[in-house]
Amino acid sequence: MRKLISFFALVSSGALSAQGPAQPIIDMHMHAWSLDEFGGDPPPGCLGARGIDMHGVDPAKPFDFMAQATCKEMVEAPKSDPELLEETLAQMRRFNIVSGVISGERAIVAKWLAAAPEMFIPAENFFDGSGLPDEGRVALLEAQFESGETSVFAEITAQYRGLPPDHPSLAPFYAMAERLDVPVGIHMGYGAPGGPYWLYPRYRASLGNPMLLEELLTRHPKMRVYVMHAGMPLTDEMIAILYSHPQVYVDISADNVGVNRAEFWAHLRRLVEAGYGKRIMFGSDQMVWPQAIEVAVDSITTAPFLTEEQKRDILYNNAARFLRLSQQEIDRHHGR
Repeated sequence: MRKLISFFALVSSGALSAQGPAQPIIDMHMHAWSLDEFGGDPPPGCLGARGIDMHGVDPAKPFDFMAQATCKEMVEAPKSDPELLEETLAQMRRFNIVSGVISGERAIVAKWLAAAPEMFIPAENFFDGSGLPDEGRVALLEAQFESGETSVFAEITAQYRGLPPDHPSLAPFYAMAERLDVPVGIHMGYGAPGGPYWLYPRYRASLGNPMLLEELLTRHPKMRVYVMHAGMPLTDEMIAILYSHPQVYVDISADNVGVNRAEFWAHLRRLVEAGYGKRIMFGSDQMVWPQAIEVAVDSITTAPFLTEEQKRDILYNNAARFLRLSQQEIDRHHGR
């Protein structure tokens, strides 16, 4: 299945000014993909944070993905898989992203790990292909975790398949994750713009409602869960889940680079002012446009409503706590 072509943003501002290069960052949401996911020639990524108008389409005409919005700036993808990896690593080193959770095709993830084993945390989806996962995949993922090949189960993409996050087919996977104490990242919220009409015919916005997680959370109270994209734009529902289920964290990936900056900041500010600044984790959702990493970092470092302590929590401290990093790992990340 072709992967999501999402809107990305890029800003050429002082991303390092408030966040000194010596301060480490953990990226909880990255992808290790081949350009083949986009037919070998990915389209330009829309720089949404610099301005995007979602003006819609005429339903009488054939659906055109690019016609539904106007982007003020675009960014090109690298020309080859080696360049994609090289540019991603360069961006990570530039912003001192010391660890990134990567998911994707196993062979590509393995190449990225081999290139920089200290910089990546391998992740795996419950789904493999377009069909429902079976019991054999439960055993496979458990074996991958036990061998160290997989450390996180993410990104769980039930929503793209027209399924709620607690679909019965996923029950054995959540039980296994809870038993093994493996972190689980679940996609909730925005998907591909106009997705049901061109790329993900089963995608439904309603299936990204964070409230759909409630029975799953109470059924597996010891499972470590983070809601990818923080369920945006359903901020009220996300706050309700965070309030009732204190074990839940969120990442703020993709929205921090794919929508107008003021819109993203409005959601982020709501979460922080509601008291959840200790449970928000940084993510870039880097796919095949490494420049997205810059705008993702900038979305936090330049946020005028965040204190320096809150920025550090979002960029590093919350993820270190969620992942249960050892003091030795934390010291290494800080050069101590």
